[in-house]
Amino acid sequence: MTSLAFTAPLRPSSALPALRRGLAPTASFRSATRSVPRAALAMSDERQPLRPSQYASWPNFLRPDTNGGAIGLTFLGIVLPWALYSYFCSAGYDPIRVGQFFIVGYVGFGTIAWTLSYVLRVATKDTTYAQQLKDYETAVLQKRLEELDEGEIEALMAEVDKEELS
Repeated sequence: MTSLAFTAPLRPSSALPALRRGLAPTASFRSATRSVPRAALAMSDERQPLRPSQYASWPNFLRPDTNGGAIGLTFLGIVLPWALYSYFCSAGYDPIRVGQFFIVGYVGFGTIAWTLSYVLRVATKDTTYAQQLKDYETAVLQKRLEELDEGEIEALMAEVDKEELS
């Protein structure tokens, strides 16, 4: 049985040299970019300022927004239940009952906590997609504002002032 694999062409797109020279893209390039996700279109050479981390005061090995934190929290998530299990077994409790308690508690609590965190993030629109969409819309509005001349900007400002007074 043979497997088929898709390989991308090794030569760059014909539209890229024109874009580098500042020329307008061709119609085929425009139609190709219509299928590009919005998040990719929002990317530019200018870097967006990073939002300050809400975990800045935490030690680095516990910060979930760093690689060290991911490793540290995973380590704690594995070692802490094992250490508690060993403690209760050595304290004289039945190892089978202790094991059942920890497995149900660990898996059940983990599943419920993960599901609730996801539902809360979706409800508050704190997902990656929502943030990318907001960034894209802001970039589009900024670009449109840059393309307006002074007269159009003044007319828009007057219209906004009129709506605020109403």
